[in-house]
Amino acid sequence: MRNSLDSIARRLPTRRTLALAAGAVVLLSAIVVAAGAAYFAAGLGPNADAVAAAEADPDVAVDRTPVGTAVRDGPVTASTVGFVYYPGGRVSHESYVPTAAEIVAGSDRAALVVVVDAPLNLAVLAPDRADRVRERYPDVDAWAVGGHSLGGAMACRHAAGNAGAYDALVLHAAYCDRDLSQSGLDALVVLGGADGVIDAERERASRENLPADARVVELDGVNHAGFGAYGPQPGDGPASLSPAASRRAVGNVTGTWLSERGAVTRERRSRSVSHRGSAGVLTAAPVAG
Repeated sequence: MRNSLDSIARRLPTRRTLALAAGAVVLLSAIVVAAGAAYFAAGLGPNADAVAAAEADPDVAVDRTPVGTAVRDGPVTASTVGFVYYPGGRVSHESYVPTAAEIVAGSDRAALVVVVDAPLNLAVLAPDRADRVRERYPDVDAWAVGGHSLGGAMACRHAAGNAGAYDALVLHAAYCDRDLSQSGLDALVVLGGADGVIDAERERASRENLPADARVVELDGVNHAGFGAYGPQPGDGPASLSPAASRRAVGNVTGTWLSERGAVTRERRSRSVSHRGSAGVLTAAPVAG
């Protein structure tokens, strides 16, 4: 019996073996975490030529700040329309600088678009980064918050807890999973007619979470990647518009709509929801030029 126990004991792992095994597990876990972080940190885009073109535009200024990249068309004052923009998942925030420039160009009022620099290119890790943007530009009175894809969803969640800080919500190829129907916010949803990534059924169903007079615009020929400058995206539909033309279309619709919001004060939020009209979908043709 004793010999049998000794034999079993010899086959059991020693403390040193267990320690080595535990160390190997920790090391492997660290490698997996590091690889995952590197994967998301690398991000998609940006298209360097598109960003350079935006920076070279004499009508806009591009500023790198601790909270993200700001694009504006002049000094930031109380009459400036501010727009905090959350990037799509695993997409470099710089990929939206060309889109931001088109939004500014499309606005009839002085405009400021700040594309949030999210940790590991994931807006879900910084859902309230917009607070820091507003703190950086205290002179701006009218603010919108929004974003592309996952960034739009995170903007919706942020707005749900901070509706009093904003005048409007803008969703680019995104939908809202929080109830903002009674928030008093103006809302714009811009969709791509060639988008192969967004869950169209869930997007349509989620419109009940938006104010009843939310405006929904579908742009012909624009796919999911057309909202930024980061290249093709797996699973996306084929776009009939070029990337530059897609961003121009998105910027024109968004900038025009935001310029209208700039004339609106937050006192409008006290209006009765019963006075709102029903939302409809407007299909827009490509913008010339």
